[in-house]
Amino acid sequence: MSDEHTSYEWLLTAIGDSLTVGVGAPVFGKGYVGRFVNFTQITFDKHILVKNFAVTGTTSEEILNSLSDKEIKRSIKDSKIILITAGGNDLIQAAFKYMFTKEEELIYHALENCKKNLNKIFKKIYKLKRNSTEPFIIRICTLYNPYFKWSKAMQWVNMFNDLIKSYEKMPYVKVADLYSVFMGRESELVCFDTIHPNKKGYQVIAVSLFDLGFPEIE
Repeated sequence: MSDEHTSYEWLLTAIGDSLTVGVGAPVFGKGYVGRFVNFTQITFDKHILVKNFAVTGTTSEEILNSLSDKEIKRSIKDSKIILITAGGNDLIQAAFKYMFTKEEELIYHALENCKKNLNKIFKKIYKLKRNSTEPFIIRICTLYNPYFKWSKAMQWVNMFNDLIKSYEKMPYVKVADLYSVFMGRESELVCFDTIHPNKKGYQVIAVSLFDLGFPEIE
């Protein structure tokens, strides 16, 4: 996280899972958040302070619970840009259980829980921003499918992505469709652990988010 006392013009708050942490990026490299910030600072000639509260392995429920933290609430309240990744670990955990039980109901249950949690996450963000006089943007990413050779995985990822895409109808929200940009390029964009993006993958994510534009705050 950046220094609290650093002077800045815009504040960016990132919440989410390992994707927002930047797992898989080079040790001294940047994940998608840092790359996105670089593009944005150059374009708008603004100094952006980044507060990244993402935690590896978190589910949508854990991300929701993190929004009770005073520092995170204050950061969201003051942010010009809010970045979110969520849902990937909900699906991964359910898929892992499925491999042992073969009960597909586990996936649907995880999807329903994810929907409830995302609804509450957005509700909390809008509540924190309700008295804001400054325009802001919220950006969330769909899931890509590292298990592209498994037909079940493709079906489940699309179910979660339909949910994530549905939030684009909400104010200030745009969705980066990572599923589409990663499709057919998984071996090129995913790192050696076969799950997280590599350096090139994070660049693609940052570009996808940047290309959504900034109509709400320009």
